Amino acid sequence: MIEVLAPSAWSDARVESWLEWAGENPDLPSALFRRADSIATQAEILGFIETDAHADFRRDLGAALASGRLAVSEPRSGELPRLAPADKGDLTQALKSLRSERRGRAAAQAAALEVGRRLQAVMDAINRCEGDPAACADPMSNPTLARAVEAARTSGAPDALIVEAITLARGGESGWDSALPSFTNDDVRIIAVFTGEPDEDHADALAAAAWETGQVTAAFSGASSGRLAQRGKPSRGALDVNAYGDGPDFDGEVFEADLRLLAITLASQGGPIALGLAGVADWLMAQGLAYDSHYGHKAVQDLFARAREVVANLNLGDGGLAVFDDPEIALRLGGVNAGAGPSTGPITIAQMEDGETLHLLSQQALRGAASLGIDPGQLREHILGARELSGAPGVNHQTLQARGFTDHEISAVESALPFATRLSDAISPASIDPGFLTDVLGLTAADLANHDLDLLERMGFADEDIAAAEIYALGAGNTAEAEFLTHDQRLVFRSADEIGPAAYFLMLAAIQPHLDVPPVAEIELEWDSEPSDAKILISLAAQTGVGAIRVRRMEPPADLQLDLPKVQSTPPREARPAESETEPRAADPRMAPPPQERIVERIVERERTRRKLPDRRKGYIQKAAVGGHKVYIHTGEYDDGELGEIFIDMHKEGAAFRSLMNNFAIGISIGLQYGVPLEEFVDAFVFTRFEPAGPVTGNDSVKSATSILDYIFRELGISYLGRDELANADGELNADGLGQGKDLAEGEEGQDNEPQPASRFISKGFSRGAAPDNLVFLPSASRSFPAGPMEADVCAACGDVAVVRKGMSLICETCGARAGPLDGKTG
Repeated sequence: MIEVLAPSAWSDARVESWLEWAGENPDLPSALFRRADSIATQAEILGFIETDAHADFRRDLGAALASGRLAVSEPRSGELPRLAPADKGDLTQALKSLRSERRGRAAAQAAALEVGRRLQAVMDAINRCEGDPAACADPMSNPTLARAVEAARTSGAPDALIVEAITLARGGESGWDSALPSFTNDDVRIIAVFTGEPDEDHADALAAAAWETGQVTAAFSGASSGRLAQRGKPSRGALDVNAYGDGPDFDGEVFEADLRLLAITLASQGGPIALGLAGVADWLMAQGLAYDSHYGHKAVQDLFARAREVVANLNLGDGGLAVFDDPEIALRLGGVNAGAGPSTGPITIAQMEDGETLHLLSQQALRGAASLGIDPGQLREHILGARELSGAPGVNHQTLQARGFTDHEISAVESALPFATRLSDAISPASIDPGFLTDVLGLTAADLANHDLDLLERMGFADEDIAAAEIYALGAGNTAEAEFLTHDQRLVFRSADEIGPAAYFLMLAAIQPHLDVPPVAEIELEWDSEPSDAKILISLAAQTGVGAIRVRRMEPPADLQLDLPKVQSTPPREARPAESETEPRAADPRMAPPPQERIVERIVERERTRRKLPDRRKGYIQKAAVGGHKVYIHTGEYDDGELGEIFIDMHKEGAAFRSLMNNFAIGISIGLQYGVPLEEFVDAFVFTRFEPAGPVTGNDSVKSATSILDYIFRELGISYLGRDELANADGELNADGLGQGKDLAEGEEGQDNEPQPASRFISKGFSRGAAPDNLVFLPSASRSFPAGPMEADVCAACGDVAVVRKGMSLICETCGARAGPLDGKTG
């Protein structure tokens, strides 16, 4: 960052544009006067000014440049456009070739970008490999390199280029730098010449080429189209007509003097010149004249006629007064362009000292309001809003306070209103303290990181309330529904979007006789428009009398991505060779080829976001002792039963060891919640060896462990992964893992051989009474059954598994209820 001496009202972008033209000098006025001196010297050499007028020319030109009244761009170079008359028969083929060339360049640029990225991955696979350099550069020995090579080949990179990348990486280079092919739509390539409106045979092809490439100009007069092509790449410059006043206060003397300065400056650069008058639509607004009115046309015609007379008297050679759209000149003049198009509206953008942009009413709009007798404060409030919420409908101080906002948060929101374009921009995490949003509104960190978060919608405000409050606080943005204005007054403050292209075409047709360079109507369509839109505009321009038109599309958004349905791809089937009708099939199975082993590698990349556990979750507690040291394991599960957290408690150990185990459990829990598989932890910590170690009591599956960690991950692996090979119980202890056990060596039948109540395994508190009291778990395969078949069913009356055969009927032995006869008939 550097400090530059420049007018305080100029934006950073405007200052940078002037520095680019005048030279990288922090003292911008000095740089502009030095450039003016250089131009004066060249004009003196070419004979445009006398030697004794050098100092005056330098002074006047430097002052005009430093004040921002005029701006100049460097002469442009490039190929001249090709003339393609419609009556010669080659226009359709020329348009088709231009479209094909544009598609090829666009595809080449995209392909070059993707191939370069893939070849960089090839080099990275070698540079990041540790080991034998020859093996790292061999796809047969380096699987990562093999995958990168396959991806590069799939993207279209030839094997020769892939070998080059491998060789360079093996030689020590780390980057694959490649220049993308040039691709721009700025220059006109074809001027399609018609006599009047294009005929139906060419209209569709012309519209499609103009819409797709943006490099076609349609000219509707043979003479003017020839002059368009002959002008080539002129030196461009423009005056800001708003700098000279308006109406009776228009300073014609300074205006004409600056015209002479600009014309000589452009002629000194060599070649044809194009001198424009910028900001004519804003100039009309300042006088209270509508852009598309008769009086507006007459005022602009008189201005251009006066300017043409001044330039013609200089007799500087080819070129002269023109209309054009030059972004650099528009930026240097503060946002006004020389295309004679409609205004952008009554709102302008000002840059604050801290770089923030602020929406204001333009000086031309305020002057126009004064000339029409309109209260500027009332106009400002209607267009820009009240910039506060106290009296807003729907979203105001009262409704925000009802949702927990205090005066501090409301003040922060209202401070952001002048810089916002929507109400949701002001009521957002960017302007409100995050602590308030999380503590009061209950937002999470993920919510705060979501750029699409709409706080107003989250707080339950209706769409109609938000829209009404937005108009009150931020204004309507235009005067279309300003009831305090008359119909004619509202027309003065309309923008280009409200006026439409027809008024622009009529204005160009009105000033066309006063121009030295044929005008070209510049129209920019939305990026998602269609060729039919371009066809309508071309036809309208021809009907309104415009000499030529160029239609272009805006660039699509950089993050444009199509929404596609998820389609499950079917693996391709191998083609079977055709069998000869006369050749019999082999019936001998020994003729079949032996099965081949296939090794399939699947790479799964998980999203690195933390999976939140439910606030009320299930799990279990296991108490055991390892080498005489008690340890409690407490688990927490997701709703699908997957392990999400563990707690380890060893109450009678030292504080340091206890704290270490607690924090170790927290680390494991965080890893599980971020998607680390439990299998990885089990394989890493099983068989670790340190004290305490030895026999394990209180666990029905693990009887011994080499450490506390060995025991913990054996238990988790058995319980959650089914890793029964980690169990080492000897069968003498029948512990159930819930604090009870019974020695079956005494000959007593264990209670596991009997139906167990569900309350023994399901927490009544967790289920909150959702489990029935008569729900039982049937004995597992470990139950010893008596010899012979045993039939029993669940009793419908008491729910016990005690319905047995009694003669010809089924009787419940628990409650004595008769279930019915064996033949299924009741009664």
